[in-house]
Amino acid sequence: MKDLKTAILLFLAFTIICGGIYPAVVTGIAQVAFPAQANGSFITDESGTETGSRLIGQPFSASQYFWPRPSATTGFAYNPLASGGSNYGPTNPVYLKTVGDRVK
Repeated sequence: MKDLKTAILLFLAFTIICGGIYPAVVTGIAQVAFPAQANGSFITDESGTETGSRLIGQPFSASQYFWPRPSATTGFAYNPLASGGSNYGPTNPVYLKTVGDRVK
């Protein structure tokens, strides 16, 4: 019975520490040190409406970066208002033409 009581107390203690105190401390530090990044680096328009994030769908041009899947959005590549993939396979002629046109 003594072992069961110890196990339950340790379970509760670690649940409170790891599930409550630690996340609260890390969130607090992030909010103070990096408020924009901690809140998602949102982009807002003139009216103050959040339209996307600076961290999602960035166009890459330098070879040192990992290039994401080609964007299939309308208007311009990596449009955060209409983000999505094309779902074309890597051998699809439309996909190959689109990627080939973007590489040029």
